Amino acid sequence: MGHGLQIFNRSRPHVPSPRIGENCRLLGFTQHGATYLMMMFIIVLLSITLIAVTQHWSVVMKRDREAELAFRGNRIKEAIERYVADYEVQKATRSNRYPLKLEDLTKRPKRYLQAVYKDPITGEDFALIKVGKDIRGVRSPSMDTPMDLVTFKGASTYNSIRFEASIAGCGSNPANPAVPINCRQPPSSGEPEEEEKDGEEPE
Repeated sequence: MGHGLQIFNRSRPHVPSPRIGENCRLLGFTQHGATYLMMMFIIVLLSITLIAVTQHWSVVMKRDREAELAFRGNRIKEAIERYVADYEVQKATRSNRYPLKLEDLTKRPKRYLQAVYKDPITGEDFALIKVGKDIRGVRSPSMDTPMDLVTFKGASTYNSIRFEASIAGCGSNPANPAVPINCRQPPSSGEPEEEEKDGEEPE
């Protein structure tokens, strides 16, 4: 009487091959490395883009300030010229041919300038171009180099750009229309030219 042998085929737990585990670890490392490199590339790209945008915006702002400099300087120059031109009519009420301060151009009854402008390059007062006590024009106190060399032809610094009232008997200056040349009229006070900030008293 033989009992049939029952053979139980117990399934063994699957043990991954060491080689397969190593490949998985390498695959995971490769994926993490690729993600890291991609993020670094994006960061560098964003940084370059931000620098380019900042530089472009800086150029735009500088051009705007230079355009405003030309506008304000010429407005002051023209206001001084009109002020001087009215001297013969108004000399009964004023003793000076030229303004002694920029505020004189804004006074009623006749306002030659709506407001005393600031220098748009520095945000400070314009430097005054004076002969004796007479204000002949303004210039920026900035020693930076202008970008627009077409409008400010021949100017090495903003300070060298003179917005000076044209004097009778002067010739036009093709290099810089704001600076007259060959002037025959002597200074009204007989004193040398001075330069100071608006609002400062000469020493």
